[in-house]
Amino acid sequence: MLLMAQGCISARPVVAHSFGSTPRAISELQRGWADAVVGDYPVMSYMARESMGSTLEVVHEQFEPSPFGIGVSKRAPELHAAVVDALRKIMADGTYMNVLRQWALHIGKMEPPAALPDVRPAAEIPQLKDGKLHVGMELKFAPMEFYDEFKHPAGADLELAQALGKALGVQVELVELDFDSLLPALDDGRVDVVVSAMTITPERSARADFVPYLLMGTGLLVKSGNPAKIHRLRDLCAKTVALQEGTAQLQLVRSIHCD
Repeated sequence: MLLMAQGCISARPVVAHSFGSTPRAISELQRGWADAVVGDYPVMSYMARESMGSTLEVVHEQFEPSPFGIGVSKRAPELHAAVVDALRKIMADGTYMNVLRQWALHIGKMEPPAALPDVRPAAEIPQLKDGKLHVGMELKFAPMEFYDEFKHPAGADLELAQALGKALGVQVELVELDFDSLLPALDDGRVDVVVSAMTITPERSARADFVPYLLMGTGLLVKSGNPAKIHRLRDLCAKTVALQEGTAQLQLVRSIHCD
């Protein structure tokens, strides 16, 4: 999909191409068909680290940090309360920070949520009566959730989801979906929660309730040496960028004003 950033005059617009996955967007950069990739900072940082700085690098620090949220159906307030309580528990016992440090995400740590009164046990919550927490996740977003070299699910979101399941006393069952299908799956009950590096936005909050668990922003991934001389968002004017469809970065790119 091709879009032009709103607010840019025709002489120097941002030319943005969106793709079905972040790896596909990064391939555009690697092939020289894009000047930068705009995406969630932890993913951009991870890709730069994986390249050992030889082919890719992240410019600047993260832009506009916003919380990632665990999505829960608005029709499941008891499950929402239980997830909040489970997150508070894994933050208190150190599990949360251990996961963040392992995946170099500690810069995005959040404070524990306040304790909630009268949280029902899992056996009394309709979605958990089968002893399972069905977690929707897109496994294409390293280091948050992806397949490792052994074709096994891995990543920070996977480990956090498993820790939440343990705190709830239920088994975690992954449901792999494309990112754009996650909230629809939550709507129709195919999954109980979404844990997939989903930035909380007003539009998404109108569809689901979210439990904030990580504060992360946007990163700019470029070729090593930064040949396009991109150091800030406005430097994307007159450049070609690649990004993933359905992400919060689409609106960010559209909001860039070029003059």
